[in-house]
Amino acid sequence: MNAVLAEFFLTGSIALDEHGRTGGAGNLGGSDAEYQILFLAALTASWRKLLVFYQLAGVSGALGRIFGCLYENAFGYWWAIRRRDAAGDPPASDLPTVVEIDPADLRYQSRLGKAQFPTKDGDTKRSPIHDEPIVGVVGGRWDRFRTEWAETRIHRSLEARFQEGEPWEVTAKYRYAAYKIENGLGDWRSSTIEELERRCADIDALYESMAEEGYVPQDELLEREDDDMETGGAAMKPILGTEFPHEMRVGIGRNGEIIRFSAGKHRLSITKLLGLESVPVIVVVRHERWATIRERFAAADSLEELPEEHREFAAHPDLRAVACERCS
Repeated sequence: MNAVLAEFFLTGSIALDEHGRTGGAGNLGGSDAEYQILFLAALTASWRKLLVFYQLAGVSGALGRIFGCLYENAFGYWWAIRRRDAAGDPPASDLPTVVEIDPADLRYQSRLGKAQFPTKDGDTKRSPIHDEPIVGVVGGRWDRFRTEWAETRIHRSLEARFQEGEPWEVTAKYRYAAYKIENGLGDWRSSTIEELERRCADIDALYESMAEEGYVPQDELLEREDDDMETGGAAMKPILGTEFPHEMRVGIGRNGEIIRFSAGKHRLSITKLLGLESVPVIVVVRHERWATIRERFAAADSLEELPEEHREFAAHPDLRAVACERCS
């Protein structure tokens, strides 16, 4: 127990052994002691952010942000325990799917972190709860736990850089990362200011490349073998043992909302800033209400057969593969 608590206060996360024990991912049964451990994890993650917010925004700014962070972390872990086995073994129709979407339709970022809602195999190493990624159909309020993408730190920073012409050093993301680095905490794939500068140069190059070529999918970049990113490049990542291109992983909420969980955050913001019309994403999870709507589209022979409240979804990109031509 003491070793686990020490890890919380050093890293804000829980270290797992090779068997997934706490070490025990997926072994937390919801006892009072286990909930207390996870509450400490939430508290520690919030405490570390408080120090950063205090330096960047003063006492009032830090207090305003920390209560939100504590709530998000505590709720996220509570939700994860309650829904640990909710997805189960998904049928073939619910396995991850690559879907082309209009970037303008991806409006939200999930507030659930990788430890609470892992979406690829590697994420489970960071989770004290899940030993498999969450894939398939899942009910509950996970789709409500989200924020507007336009309000995220990374999007505001890229907007300031590429639309307003600001130097990286004055952007919110750079300042946040630089403070963490100066206090011995890596951020933005950087552990030194020199690495942070290279990271910024890579994002500049990514923007220029996408302005010239548009969005180039990860699998095409891998075939070209000409990805020049120093601090992160094209890759394949496993989900339930199957390799997928490292595109944005998203969930579809109860009313068809497209919610980003992980990967591709810089590409997403740049596609929005450039006004690009199409980008590939990997749908890893669907809300159970949306799954019902999707099943009804798959079964219908015409749009008229569907309930009136469902017809508004006829053009949704997640329905293209299942809806009949007369329903789309």
